[in-house]
Amino acid sequence: MQTSLIHDYKLGAIVDVETTGMNPRNGDEVVEIGIILFRYNAINHDGVEIVETYQGLREPTDPIPYGVIRVHGITDDMVRGKTLDYNKMESIFDRADFVVAHNKGFDYKFLEVLVPMSIDRPWKCSCFGIKWVKKHGLKNRRLGTLRDYFGIAHDEAHRALADCEVVLEALKRPRYLEELLK
Repeated sequence: MQTSLIHDYKLGAIVDVETTGMNPRNGDEVVEIGIILFRYNAINHDGVEIVETYQGLREPTDPIPYGVIRVHGITDDMVRGKTLDYNKMESIFDRADFVVAHNKGFDYKFLEVLVPMSIDRPWKCSCFGIKWVKKHGLKNRRLGTLRDYFGIAHDEAHRALADCEVVLEALKRPRYLEELLK
Protein backbone atom coordinates (compact mmCIF):
# COMPACT_ATOMS: atom_id res chain seq x y z
CA MET A 1 0.00 0.00 0.00
CA GLN A 2 1.43 3.36 -1.07
CA THR A 3 0.80 6.41 1.08
CA SER A 4 0.86 10.01 -0.05
CA LEU A 5 3.88 12.13 0.86
CA ILE A 6 1.79 15.31 0.88
CA HIS A 7 1.84 15.34 4.69
CA ASP A 8 5.65 15.34 4.63
CA TYR A 9 5.73 18.79 3.04
CA LYS A 10 6.33 21.99 4.97
CA LEU A 11 6.05 25.64 3.97
CA GLY A 12 8.60 28.40 4.34
CA ALA A 13 8.43 32.09 3.47
CA ILE A 14 11.45 33.95 2.11
CA VAL A 15 11.21 37.69 2.69
CA ASP A 16 13.24 40.73 1.71
CA VAL A 17 12.60 44.42 2.19
CA GLU A 18 14.00 47.55 0.58
CA THR A 19 13.86 50.62 2.79
CA THR A 20 14.57 54.32 3.12
CA GLY A 21 17.41 53.65 5.57
CA MET A 22 18.82 51.26 8.12
CA ASN A 23 16.64 51.61 11.22
CA PRO A 24 12.86 51.80 11.67
CA ARG A 25 13.39 53.30 15.13
CA ASN A 26 14.90 56.34 13.38
CA GLY A 27 11.87 56.70 11.12
CA ASP A 28 13.19 54.65 8.20
CA GLU A 29 10.45 52.81 6.34
CA VAL A 30 9.88 49.91 3.97
CA VAL A 31 9.39 50.97 0.34
CA GLU A 32 9.28 47.46 -1.15
CA ILE A 33 8.68 43.95 0.11
CA GLY A 34 9.07 40.64 -1.65
CA ILE A 35 7.84 37.32 -0.26
CA ILE A 36 8.06 33.82 -1.70
CA LEU A 37 6.02 31.10 -0.03
CA PHE A 38 7.61 27.76 -0.91
CA ARG A 39 7.05 24.15 -0.02
CA TYR A 40 9.57 21.37 0.35
CA ASN A 41 9.78 17.74 1.36
CA ALA A 42 10.47 17.81 5.10
CA ILE A 43 11.99 14.32 5.04
CA ASN A 44 14.87 14.88 2.61
CA HIS A 45 14.70 18.67 2.07
CA ASP A 46 14.19 18.45 -1.68
CA GLY A 47 11.32 19.24 -4.03
CA VAL A 48 11.44 22.98 -3.29
CA GLU A 49 8.76 24.73 -5.30
CA ILE A 50 7.02 28.09 -5.24
CA VAL A 51 3.49 28.14 -3.83
CA GLU A 52 2.87 31.90 -4.01
CA THR A 53 4.75 35.17 -4.42
CA TYR A 54 4.05 38.74 -3.41
CA GLN A 55 5.84 41.93 -4.34
CA GLY A 56 4.58 45.32 -3.28
CA LEU A 57 5.72 48.93 -3.27
CA ARG A 58 4.84 51.43 -0.57
CA GLU A 59 5.03 55.21 -0.48
CA PRO A 60 6.98 56.31 2.61
CA THR A 61 6.15 59.36 4.70
CA ASP A 62 9.25 61.27 3.56
CA PRO A 63 11.08 61.27 0.21
CA ILE A 64 13.55 58.43 -0.36
CA PRO A 65 17.11 59.71 0.21
CA TYR A 66 19.25 59.89 -2.94
CA GLY A 67 21.95 57.64 -1.49
CA VAL A 68 19.37 54.94 -0.83
CA ILE A 69 17.91 55.27 -4.34
CA ARG A 70 21.41 54.57 -5.68
CA VAL A 71 21.42 51.25 -3.79
CA HIS A 72 18.02 49.79 -4.74
CA GLY A 73 16.92 51.99 -7.63
CA ILE A 74 13.46 52.60 -6.19
CA THR A 75 12.44 56.22 -6.75
CA ASP A 76 9.74 58.43 -5.26
CA ASP A 77 7.89 58.29 -8.61
CA MET A 78 7.81 54.49 -8.47
CA VAL A 79 6.20 54.41 -5.00
CA ARG A 80 3.93 57.45 -5.27
CA GLY A 81 0.41 56.41 -4.24
CA LYS A 82 1.41 52.78 -3.66
CA THR A 83 0.32 50.75 -0.64
CA LEU A 84 0.97 47.20 0.43
CA ASP A 85 -1.61 44.41 0.54
CA TYR A 86 -1.46 43.59 4.26
CA ASN A 87 -4.10 40.86 3.98
CA LYS A 88 -2.05 39.05 1.34
CA MET A 89 1.17 39.37 3.36
CA GLU A 90 -0.50 38.11 6.53
CA SER A 91 -2.05 35.21 4.61
CA ILE A 92 1.39 34.13 3.36
CA PHE A 93 3.07 34.45 6.76
CA ASP A 94 0.15 32.66 8.43
CA ARG A 95 0.71 29.57 6.26
CA ALA A 96 4.50 29.48 6.67
CA ASP A 97 6.13 27.17 9.20
CA PHE A 98 9.13 29.54 9.32
CA VAL A 99 10.48 32.72 7.70
CA VAL A 100 13.83 33.07 5.93
CA ALA A 101 15.66 36.35 5.34
CA HIS A 102 19.18 36.70 4.02
CA ASN A 103 19.95 39.39 6.57
CA LYS A 104 17.52 38.43 9.31
CA GLY A 105 18.57 41.17 11.71
CA PHE A 106 17.76 43.87 9.17
CA ASP A 107 14.52 42.49 7.71
CA TYR A 108 13.14 41.34 11.08
CA LYS A 109 13.26 44.80 12.68
CA PHE A 110 11.29 46.28 9.77
CA LEU A 111 8.78 43.41 9.58
CA GLU A 112 8.00 43.55 13.30
CA VAL A 113 6.75 47.11 12.65
CA LEU A 114 5.18 46.52 9.23
CA VAL A 115 3.58 43.06 9.67
CA PRO A 116 3.82 42.23 13.40
CA MET A 117 2.29 38.77 13.06
CA SER A 118 5.23 37.72 10.86
CA ILE A 119 7.50 37.61 13.89
CA ASP A 120 5.32 34.90 15.47
CA ARG A 121 7.05 32.39 13.19
CA PRO A 122 10.58 31.04 13.73
CA TRP A 123 13.05 33.06 11.66
CA LYS A 124 16.09 31.66 9.83
CA CYS A 125 18.99 33.66 8.41
CA SER A 126 20.33 32.40 5.07
CA CYS A 127 23.33 34.73 5.38
CA PHE A 128 24.67 33.32 8.65
CA GLY A 129 22.70 30.06 8.96
CA ILE A 130 24.60 28.52 6.04
CA LYS A 131 28.41 28.42 6.19
CA TRP A 132 28.89 29.89 2.71
CA VAL A 133 32.58 30.74 3.21
CA LYS A 134 33.89 28.20 5.72
CA LYS A 135 32.09 25.09 4.52
CA HIS A 136 31.14 25.81 0.90
CA GLY A 137 34.13 27.88 -0.28
CA LEU A 138 32.43 31.08 -1.42
CA LYS A 139 34.41 34.31 -1.06
CA ASN A 140 31.69 35.94 1.09
CA ARG A 141 28.00 35.65 2.05
CA ARG A 142 26.63 38.53 -0.03
CA LEU A 143 23.60 38.01 -2.26
CA GLY A 144 25.63 39.22 -5.25
CA THR A 145 28.14 36.45 -4.65
CA LEU A 146 25.32 33.90 -4.39
CA ARG A 147 23.86 35.28 -7.64
CA ASP A 148 27.15 34.66 -9.40
CA TYR A 149 27.61 31.24 -7.80
CA PHE A 150 24.15 30.04 -8.86
CA GLY A 151 24.32 31.76 -12.28
CA ILE A 152 21.41 34.14 -11.70
CA ALA A 153 21.22 37.32 -13.83
CA HIS A 154 21.91 40.61 -12.04
CA ASP A 155 18.99 42.44 -13.64
CA GLU A 156 17.29 43.50 -10.42
CA ALA A 157 19.89 43.29 -7.66
CA HIS A 158 18.62 44.95 -4.49
CA ARG A 159 15.00 44.55 -5.50
CA ALA A 160 13.00 42.63 -2.93
CA LEU A 161 11.51 39.77 -4.95
CA ALA A 162 14.67 39.27 -7.02
CA ASP A 163 16.69 38.96 -3.81
CA CYS A 164 14.19 36.39 -2.49
CA GLU A 165 14.64 34.42 -5.71
CA VAL A 166 18.40 34.18 -5.08
CA VAL A 167 17.75 32.70 -1.64
CA LEU A 168 15.17 30.31 -3.11
CA GLU A 169 17.68 29.15 -5.72
CA ALA A 170 20.13 28.28 -2.93
CA LEU A 171 17.47 26.44 -0.92
CA LYS A 172 16.60 24.28 -3.93
CA ARG A 173 19.79 22.40 -3.10
CA PRO A 174 18.85 20.04 -0.23
CA ARG A 175 22.19 20.42 1.56
CA TYR A 176 21.72 24.19 1.97
CA LEU A 177 18.11 23.93 3.14
CA GLU A 178 19.03 21.17 5.57
CA GLU A 179 21.93 23.23 6.95
CA LEU A 180 19.70 26.29 7.36
CA LEU A 181 17.06 24.32 9.26
CA LYS A 182 19.47 22.70 11.75
